[in-house]
Amino acid sequence: MKSSSSLSILLLLAAANVAAGISRSPFGLAVPSFIPRGGESVTNEKTKEETLDEKVQSAMKKLGISAGDEDEMACKDGVCTIPNANVNTESASAVDPNQLAREVAEEMNVDPSLAMAAIGATSTFGTNNQRLYNGKAAREMIQQELDLIANIPEESEEAQQLISEGFDPFMSRRALAFAEKNMDDARAILLADKFDQEEEEAEEQKSKEAEDDEAAIRAQLRDEKKNNDVVEVKANFDPTTLPLNSTAAPAKPQAPEGMPKPAAKESVVFEATTAQLQELVLESPVPVLLDVYADWCGPCKALTPALSEMAVKSGGAFRLVKLNSDNEKPASAALEVKALPTVFGIRDGKIIHMFEGMPKSEEMMKNFMMGLFNAAPFQPAVTDKQTLKYEELTAKLIKTASSASFPFSARERLTERINTRLNELVESDSISDVEGAARLMRTLFNNIVLHPLDKKYRSVNLENKAVASKIGSSTICLSILKSVGFGKSGSGLIIGKDKKIVNLAPLMIARDAIDHWIQKNEREMVAAARRQKDLIDREKVQAELAAAAEQQEAEEEEEEEEVDSTICKLKVRLDGKKKVHEMDLSEDDPISKVADLLEIDQSQEFQITCVAKRLVLKSTDKAAMQKSLKEHKLMPAAAVVVKVGEGSTTDVSSLKERATKKALKKGSHSMHSIGIYAKDDNNKAELIDGGGGVWYEHDISDDEDEAAESAEDETGENAEKVDDGIEEKDE
Repeated sequence: MKSSSSLSILLLLAAANVAAGISRSPFGLAVPSFIPRGGESVTNEKTKEETLDEKVQSAMKKLGISAGDEDEMACKDGVCTIPNANVNTESASAVDPNQLAREVAEEMNVDPSLAMAAIGATSTFGTNNQRLYNGKAAREMIQQELDLIANIPEESEEAQQLISEGFDPFMSRRALAFAEKNMDDARAILLADKFDQEEEEAEEQKSKEAEDDEAAIRAQLRDEKKNNDVVEVKANFDPTTLPLNSTAAPAKPQAPEGMPKPAAKESVVFEATTAQLQELVLESPVPVLLDVYADWCGPCKALTPALSEMAVKSGGAFRLVKLNSDNEKPASAALEVKALPTVFGIRDGKIIHMFEGMPKSEEMMKNFMMGLFNAAPFQPAVTDKQTLKYEELTAKLIKTASSASFPFSARERLTERINTRLNELVESDSISDVEGAARLMRTLFNNIVLHPLDKKYRSVNLENKAVASKIGSSTICLSILKSVGFGKSGSGLIIGKDKKIVNLAPLMIARDAIDHWIQKNEREMVAAARRQKDLIDREKVQAELAAAAEQQEAEEEEEEEEVDSTICKLKVRLDGKKKVHEMDLSEDDPISKVADLLEIDQSQEFQITCVAKRLVLKSTDKAAMQKSLKEHKLMPAAAVVVKVGEGSTTDVSSLKERATKKALKKGSHSMHSIGIYAKDDNNKAELIDGGGGVWYEHDISDDEDEAAESAEDETGENAEKVDDGIEEKDE
């Protein structure tokens, strides 16, 4: 950017040009004295003071430039009101359908024939049978068609078949969408469209030929009326100042010291379409004068050349971008242009000031340029109301320029890519809350769309807990962010890092695609969330069970470590009683302590029996009773029976005698021999003895004490051996 002193020199160049015999323009530009064709000077015969508008009209008349019919525009003080500037094409109105179709087609990136068809389908009839066209309804119809077409991929078998037959890819998909993929119906639609197109082209050709003939006739009539003194337009002509008398061409002015070197015109002066505004205006590295004009506007034809020369002489300090209001109505409408010319001062992608019509003075233009370069404040200062209005116009311009700069094919590819990625997100079960992730990405995109000039919304911190839990760990979500322009930056992502204004078109398309996808796939997302929640719950339960098992093992290990190896656990039962007493005794305790704990009177005799250890101890054996539990091998645990009183005198030999007696009393007997069956016991005896039957033998024990022995051996083992010198019985 040039210094403020250089800019002041540029804007005050007129002072230096006066000495060179050059007329002074209100913009500080060098304007040579007007020289008519043939070398003859034009003398200023007017002596009365003229208004600015009269000067403009007079100058335009001398140049042979038509300022337009009076019924088409009203120009006053260098400002021309745009015809039908207040017409709202969004509501039904009697507008030119062809122009409206072109606007809709350009805005929505569709074929003009589709736009015309939608406009015709949504038109109505007003008073006096006048046909009214509704631009808003036509846009909604086209959007519905685009949504249907988005469901038919170009790679599908049906679409490829129609394309191979020579039909347009987009029109093929459109026909398949309308015909619900029925090939015969789709082919019929395409053939009908082709026939209609051929008829329309023939009509257009006839109309164009008629218009060309009419234009040729008008041009011939104008040529006949032209004055031979009409001169050609000079690029640096100042229409607000009448030319001075001069008989010689002015000397070429020399630029003062410190002036920037003039730039090439093509590098600083641009004729822009709406689609080029994003690059030429919003992303411009230098301040911009956006000149909105029309071919029929006389003041525009005078102002534009002066602004062009200013841009050239500034050496690239700013650029001039010209926008034809008639040809670029979407942008003109977004900027709410109501009069021509309208000039907007734009710096860093923001509209900071504007003026309508021809500048009123050199001082006014100088002040505007100094304010544009931020070299001095605007005089008068920009009000708060104006600032709010400029912010509103900037937002509209950004959205319009972004949408126009993003072609329909790219829009379609991006929508398809996002839908595919979101479907993969559901199927992969990589995150629990698919809808939450989609809505978070939608919020990130929408924040940038709502605040295009605020850079804080352009970055995504992947270390943020909410972001990390929903999208940071998903490669699919990161892929969606990168598809709209986000790139890696440290621990996060950023979009438009080195740009003043981000192209909002991909963000708006991604936002709308996510909204549409959420509405369409809400049920699938709920199911995916449920599956993911079940998986998390199962993993949580398994983790809890594993933790509980580990804790239990640890507790058991601790318990085992705490067990005293010198402790003997006894289960003691008094003979004839069911209650079992559990005792924890030391291995060094004498076995007599069992009787003490049972509170047995020491004057009574008792016997302690442990069948498992084949141990029988009598209280009369004092030595055995004083031996420890360890010596009696009752460690670490045992079950004993204590018998008090009767039977306690039974000695060890009695066990042996009882075993021998039991063996002697065993024998083989027949049922007849023991009197179970008598010989003459009616039928039974006859069957057994006289009937040639079979004799059955049974082993029968006559031991009357067997029941008593079973009571003593109720622990399940018939122990007959005692360690203290008892002989083992042979079975």
